[in-house]
Amino acid sequence: KLFLILVCASQNLFGQWLLVNPMIQDTIRIQSIRQNGENNIVAVGQAIFTTDDNYWTATTNKAFISWSADGGQTWDNNEIPLGNRPLINSISVPNQNVCYVGSVIDYKTAKVLKTMDRGKTWVDISPPFDTSFAYVNLVHFYNSDIGIVSADPSNYEFKVYLTINGGTSWTTVPDEDMPNLLYSDEFSTGGDVIGDNIWFCTSYGRIYKSKNRGKDWEVYQSALQYLEGISFSDSLNGIATFGFVDKNFLPVPMEITYDGGISWKTMDISPLGDSAAVLGYEYIPNSTYIMLTTCTGSLLTGDFATWISPDRGETWQQISSGENIFTLNFLDASTGWGGEGQQFAHPTRMFQYTGSPLVGLFSDKVLQADWEVFPNPTADRVQVRVQEEKPAAYLLLVNDLQGKLILRKDWDGVGMLDLDLGACANGMYTITLASKEGKAVRKLVVAR
Repeated sequence: KLFLILVCASQNLFGQWLLVNPMIQDTIRIQSIRQNGENNIVAVGQAIFTTDDNYWTATTNKAFISWSADGGQTWDNNEIPLGNRPLINSISVPNQNVCYVGSVIDYKTAKVLKTMDRGKTWVDISPPFDTSFAYVNLVHFYNSDIGIVSADPSNYEFKVYLTINGGTSWTTVPDEDMPNLLYSDEFSTGGDVIGDNIWFCTSYGRIYKSKNRGKDWEVYQSALQYLEGISFSDSLNGIATFGFVDKNFLPVPMEITYDGGISWKTMDISPLGDSAAVLGYEYIPNSTYIMLTTCTGSLLTGDFATWISPDRGETWQQISSGENIFTLNFLDASTGWGGEGQQFAHPTRMFQYTGSPLVGLFSDKVLQADWEVFPNPTADRVQVRVQEEKPAAYLLLVNDLQGKLILRKDWDGVGMLDLDLGACANGMYTITLASKEGKAVRKLVVAR
């Protein structure tokens, strides 16, 4: 692929996300978000010792859950009694009142807690973990009764625990039914669930997979020597990443699969830039779209950016700048949430991605609008006009050919929109017009 490297001063960059403050007692990093329906949103996290170039350990014995039952308008916040220096690894929200939380305590033992009243009270339902060391990589419940927990090896085999009574009792998948470790020091990292399919990845770049809710397992090797996490859109299409962030702010390697995890190929994320570290990632459910959030310069001050790929990682487009988003969760292509990484200058934030015209960015539908961009080519300014009987809410993006965001405008479609491109270098750009009905893209040339 041939890309033109263009330099242009960013201007008029407003948040692509709607900022939400859940008013959590302490300033924390949002570790995980889950949704059960459009209105039921659950976020969990804890305070993390953070420097400009790295995340370190949990700094307190407090962990928090923030629960909204009205689509993010109001939040109910409570502490999760996990113990000493908890690090939450996975949560599951099977209905409107129940949440399961998996955590490692003091970086050596695992615990699973359950709430049935949106975080007010908790019960320890931990499976029979190895008491010397255990790490939970996945907690998932299909309903309030049927669930699975997968954890680090004990006696040289990965441990998977199944329950049919909400964690009152557990059965352990027999060691002989689990694929053997590659090396004695192999451990598990992140996991994902789509329907009956369950995946978790390991420190030697392998992916364990079950097609029947954890009863039987097989294992596949990726091209990477280490994997931090995975995200699947459906039973066949998924991505896997080497890590969440590189302390030298280098793009972490990412892989993609089209066959459910059997085979993998390296994704080209070079458009993100040579010094952009990936913070969050999500394969949007039942779509071809992938979202990445990145950081350059400092984990505390940024720069921060949001990128999307509409074609399973083949091309990338920056759609936002300025939001520090560490974790992502999408219910579908039109409803998603992001959670902020650890900050100290302001209360904990969350970010909502929903509604018109934002959803047009995740649509394969071509916007059927009569619109003009003129003059094109231009030396410095262009006008955009949409001829519609009923004006709509539009989002307009100007990107360079590598996908970097140059300019963003929210527009009501009335009259003509004037864009100042005087700071842009000569070359070709793309201009995207999106509404709830879809999106349209055109080439735009700056020539002087």
